[in-house]
Amino acid sequence: MPSTLCGISLDSKLLDAFLSGGDSISVKPSSPNGGTKRCDVVVDGDIAVRQIQAWWSNGESASTVAAGYDKMDDGQVTDDDRYLHSGTGAVGKTTASCKSSDHPDQTLYAVIQVFTPDRSDADAMKTLITAYTKALEDSGACG
Repeated sequence: MPSTLCGISLDSKLLDAFLSGGDSISVKPSSPNGGTKRCDVVVDGDIAVRQIQAWWSNGESASTVAAGYDKMDDGQVTDDDRYLHSGTGAVGKTTASCKSSDHPDQTLYAVIQVFTPDRSDADAMKTLITAYTKALEDSGACG
């Protein structure tokens, strides 16, 4: 089990609900553009979970960011509008103190998508996105 996703430490048990059994597991990082880091958790050659760190314009909400990604169907938004989660996807908005000189007018968001068939758990996803977003805020991603 991976203990980090794109350099962010995370309790690997938080991913358990979304991974199928398999013989091999690996993490494949990529940077599809200058403001995005992506890590795919791969089980037996298939993407099981994708984690994305993406900078979006200030003023966006978890809901508007979620609209740009798959797996967010019927997502529930928290009262503070920082998080949106469904059984197979979630978005978390970092706090205003998370800044980067490379992205001065943007806010960092965490996105998680589950591609494992028949793995949907809204409560586990809410716990996962909350923990991951807090770990992201405490990381070097927030300069």
